[in-house]
Amino acid sequence: MIATMRRTLLSLLIAAIGSLSVGATADLPPQPLDTPLQADLDGDGSPETVRAHEIVCYGQRGRTAPPCAKDVLRSLYVEVTDHCAGAAHAIRLSREMNFMSLAQIVDADGDGRARELAFEARAGATGRGVQAKVVAFRPGRGGCVAVRKTLFSYPMPATIGRRPPGTTFASGEMAIKDFAPRLPGLELRTSETYARPADAGCCPTYHRVTYWRFAPGRQAYSPYRTRLTRLKKLTR
Repeated sequence: MIATMRRTLLSLLIAAIGSLSVGATADLPPQPLDTPLQADLDGDGSPETVRAHEIVCYGQRGRTAPPCAKDVLRSLYVEVTDHCAGAAHAIRLSREMNFMSLAQIVDADGDGRARELAFEARAGATGRGVQAKVVAFRPGRGGCVAVRKTLFSYPMPATIGRRPPGTTFASGEMAIKDFAPRLPGLELRTSETYARPADAGCCPTYHRVTYWRFAPGRQAYSPYRTRLTRLKKLTR
């Protein structure tokens, strides 16, 4: 049910973004990080803030400076901020994207403390561009939050599946959940498509789903199940 609702939200976001152009607006559904998240990510007793840092807005008046209205296209990146050493300290966690499809504070490593950040951001007119990460933090210089390790980063050569011959990576998405209660911590599921040069944008040839579990010794996620499917082509 949760996965279905997330796919529905993502489809609505992609449809709204795809229909949006400079000088026009669309009714975008609520997005993760519309309201910033707060949590003690580095374990120092004080909360940090995770937010979508807006760079520029694209609305009826063309390009404008933030803050952006909720019904316009935005350029943004994910950042975590900490008030420390007498000032605000910010860490940028993503490249420049257009909207958020996932942002959660989670106990990714199963240590009983929800201090990791899982997020997915998307970009492009159809939302096919994707960047997803699971990030762990630690106290840094001056007591400011710092990245301890990126536990998972997608899509990267190590996290996308082997491409079927004659195809390229088309798009993908990440979900984090207790998919396998027998395993400690939360698992990841990546779902991705591969297209041949002649494929229409709507209709890639292959679809792969991979499940990942956290490996404490490596402090990273390892795949434990994957399945590649050839998709049926629509016929007239």
